[in-house]
Amino acid sequence: MTDIERAEALIEELFEEFMRPPANITVSEWADLNRVLSGKAASEPGPWRTDRTPYLRQIMDDLSARSTVQEVVVMFAAQLGKSETGNNWLGYIIDNEPGPVMIVQPTTDMAKRFSSQRITPMLEESPVLRRKVRENRSRDDANTQLMKDFTGGVMVISGANSAAGLRSMPVRYLFLDEIDAYPLDVDGEGDPVALAEKRTSTFARKKVLKVSTPTIKDFSRIESAFEISTASKFHVPCPHCKEYQPLEWGTDKPHGLRWNKFPDGSADFSSVRYVCAANGCEILEHQKASMLPAGKWVSTRASARPGKLTGYHLNALYAPLGWVSWADLVQQFTEASHAAKMGDISKLKTFTNTVLAETWEEQGDRIATHELVRRAEDYKLRTVPWGGLIITAGVDTQGDRLEAYAWAVGRHTERWLVDHQILYGDPALPEDQPSSPWALLTKWRQTEFLHDSGKILTIAGCAVDSGGHHTQHVYTYARKYQSQHVIAIKGASQASKPVLGKPSEVDINYKGQKIKKGARYWPIGTDTAKSIIYSQLRVIEPGPGYVHFSKETPGYVFEQLTAERLVTRYHKGRPRLEWLKPAGRRNEALDCAVYSLAVEHYLGIPKYTEINWTKLEGSTQPLPVQKPPKTIEPVPPVLSQAPAQAQKAPVSKMPILPKRNGWVKRW
Repeated sequence: MTDIERAEALIEELFEEFMRPPANITVSEWADLNRVLSGKAASEPGPWRTDRTPYLRQIMDDLSARSTVQEVVVMFAAQLGKSETGNNWLGYIIDNEPGPVMIVQPTTDMAKRFSSQRITPMLEESPVLRRKVRENRSRDDANTQLMKDFTGGVMVISGANSAAGLRSMPVRYLFLDEIDAYPLDVDGEGDPVALAEKRTSTFARKKVLKVSTPTIKDFSRIESAFEISTASKFHVPCPHCKEYQPLEWGTDKPHGLRWNKFPDGSADFSSVRYVCAANGCEILEHQKASMLPAGKWVSTRASARPGKLTGYHLNALYAPLGWVSWADLVQQFTEASHAAKMGDISKLKTFTNTVLAETWEEQGDRIATHELVRRAEDYKLRTVPWGGLIITAGVDTQGDRLEAYAWAVGRHTERWLVDHQILYGDPALPEDQPSSPWALLTKWRQTEFLHDSGKILTIAGCAVDSGGHHTQHVYTYARKYQSQHVIAIKGASQASKPVLGKPSEVDINYKGQKIKKGARYWPIGTDTAKSIIYSQLRVIEPGPGYVHFSKETPGYVFEQLTAERLVTRYHKGRPRLEWLKPAGRRNEALDCAVYSLAVEHYLGIPKYTEINWTKLEGSTQPLPVQKPPKTIEPVPPVLSQAPAQAQKAPVSKMPILPKRNGWVKRW
C-alpha cells in the first residue's frame, strides 16, 4: 500500500468514526423493513414484525446510530427475543453503520453454532445483507465461520473461553451474549467481559450490548450491570382500570398470577388469571394482546452513566400469545415447587432464572458477617488466650504487599485469630533489600506471642501462597527457611482433594535431576479447607471447633472471611458445588486461614494424640508462685509504610528480635 493509499484509508476511517452523519433509520425500523426470519432458527419464520414483541422496540432503538446510549443491558427470561435484538442490530450495522464488530458467546463451540444457526441464516434470508457480505469461499480467509467480511467492516465471532480471540482487534460494536455463562477467568488473564470491553476503548461512538438470563445472586454479571443502569421495567395498562403496572409473578404479594386448586391440592390450570396491583382487577391472558402494544418502559433508578447506560428487565409473563402461556408457567412452577419439597431445588432455581429473570439466592454455607463481629472477645491481638497451644501462619501474595495471618490452635481444633499484618512492598524485591516485604515477613515470623500463662509462643510453621505472579520469589523464600517450617503452597480448587497433598520438587538441574534440599511446593485442597473453616465458623458455642476473634480485629477481616459461598453450578447438565466470590469482594483473610490450616496438616497436628495435647497443655500451666509470670507487652505491628491509598492499618517500626529455633521455646 502506497502512502497515498494509506492516507486515503485513514481519512475514510476518520470520516466513518467522527464525521459520517447518523443513519436516519432506527434498528427497529430497519428490522421491520429488511429482516427475514429463517425457518432454520425461528419458530415464526417470515418478515420480522416488531409489533409482535413491542417491548423490544426501545431496546433496539437505543442501539441505533442516532441514540447517545453507548451500553445497553438486557436481563430477560429465556425465549423472549433478547438474542434476536442483537441479531437485528448486527444486520443494521452491516447495512447502515458499518464498522468492526465482535460477538462473544460463552464458548468457542457455541460461537461456531451461533454463526451457523443464527448469522448464516440471517444473511441468507435477508437480501439486503446477502448483497453486502462476501460469499463463503474455502480459500477466502476474510470470510470464515468465525469471521464475516462485509462492505466497510468485519464481524468476528469469539468464545469467552479464548483470551486470544477476545484481544484480536479493536472494535466499535460489541455484542456480549449470555454473559452469565462466561468463565470467571479466561486463560489466567482475567474477566472475559473486561477483556472484550477493552477492544472498544479507542472508539468514541461505540456501542455495547450485554444480554443474558441471570444466574446466582451476587455472582451474576448481568445483574451487576443491570443494577447500575436505568433498571427499567415494562409497564402495561390494566384492561379494566387502565392503571399502568409491571407484570410480576407475585406469589408473595397481593397481586400477580393466581389459580384455583382441585380438592386433591393439584392446580387447576384453566383458572389462571392475573390480579391487578392497582385495584384487584382480574386479567385474563388473551387480554395481553391489547396490553403489550400499549406498554412503556419505566426507569426504576438513576443510571450510573445518564444518557449512556440503559438497562431492561423482563420476565416470561410478557411472552406474546402463542409462545408460552400463563398456564404453562404455573405448571412449571408447581412441578419445580414439588421437586424442591422432595429435596431437588434445581428446577426451582431454573424457573427463577429462566422464567422470572431473577437471580437465585444460594443459602448453602452462607455466614453472616455481623454474627462473627458480635461474638468478638476482649483478648488482645499478638497474645494467646488459654486453650491456644500452637501458632500457625498463612501468607497471601499480592502485587504490592504480603498479607499475613496467625492462628492459635488448641485441643479439638478450637482456634483463635492472634495476629494480622499487612506487609507492604514489592514481593519481587529480594529479602536483602530494605523495602522488601520478605524481610518484614521474616521479622514477623519471629514475633513473641504472650500466652495467658505468661509463657512465650512463636510461630510453628508458615505457608506462603505461590499461585500468584511471584511464584519464584516464594520458592526462594521457602527454600531458605524450610528448616523453620516455611512451605510454598498452591491451591487446587477441586472437590474431595485433601487439605494438604503430596509435595512436588520444583528445583531441578539441567540434567532433570532433583536438587538436594531444593524448593518444593505443596498442593492444598482449597475446597476441602474452606468447607472445614466455614463449618467451624458456624459453631456458636466456645469449645470444640469454635473460632475466637479479638475485638481488635479490623472489620474488613470479618468481611473477607465470609466473602465466599458454596453454590451449585451445572456443568454439562451435572450439578457441581463451587466456592464463588462476588465481584468486588476481597478474600485474603479466608485464603490465609486456608493456608494456616494447611500448616497444621504439615506439622501433623490433626494426628495428635491425647498424650501430645496433655504435654502441650502442661507446658502452659501457670508458673510457681515464687516465680511470677513474665509481663511482656504484645509485640507491636510490623507493617511497612503503606501507600496513601492503601487500606488503613496501624503502622509502627518492628524491633529486631532475637532469632529463635523451634516453634515453642523450651520452657
